[in-house]
Amino acid sequence: MGKIILIIIVLAAIIGGAVFAFKRRKKKKEEKQNAIRRMREEALDRALANPMEEKNAESFEKQRRPFRVEYEKEDSGRTVGKSQMYQLKEITELSQKNYMFRRQELAYIGNQFGLVTVLPKTAEPSQIYCQIFFYQGENYVKSTGGEPVSLKRGKKEVAVTQNGIKLRSKDQFAVGNTRYQIEFIQGTQ
Repeated sequence: MGKIILIIIVLAAIIGGAVFAFKRRKKKKEEKQNAIRRMREEALDRALANPMEEKNAESFEKQRRPFRVEYEKEDSGRTVGKSQMYQLKEITELSQKNYMFRRQELAYIGNQFGLVTVLPKTAEPSQIYCQIFFYQGENYVKSTGGEPVSLKRGKKEVAVTQNGIKLRSKDQFAVGNTRYQIEFIQGTQ
C-alpha cells in the first residue's frame, strides 16, 4: 500500500514538473515572437515612411504602444542573462500593460491626461517623472524630481534619485499608484 502511494506521488510530481516546464517554454517562445514581431513592424514602418511627411507628423517610433494589455494580474518568474530587449509591465488597479523596449532605448514615465503612464519620446520634460536609460551595458532608472519614485527589489525598498539605480530583472518601481516591473528578455536576436 505504501509503495503505491509513493508511486502516485512520484508520478504526480513528474507530471506537475512537465506541465510547469511546458508553460514556461511556451511563455518564453511567446515573448521572443513578440520581440521579433515588434522589430519587424518597426523595420517595415521605417521602410514605408515618407521622409517629407515625418517632419510634420510624429513617426511610429515616437509613439509608444503596448503590445499586450491584460485585465488580470499575473506575475511569473524568469531568468536573467544577456539580452537585447526588456519588457516593462505597467500595473494599475484595473489593468496590466506590457511594453517592449530595446536595451538602448530611453523609456519615459510621467503624466499624460492626468494619469501616470509610459510616455512617447516627444513628451515635454515637465511631464516626465522618471526615465529608464542605458549606460555602460546596463539599464538604470532615475527620477527627474516631478513625483517620488521608489524601487522595490525583493523585500528592500529605496527612493530613486536623479543619480539613477541599476535595474535587475523582476525589479519593481512605483510612481504614484502605478507600479512598473522590468524583465530582461533572453534570445531576442
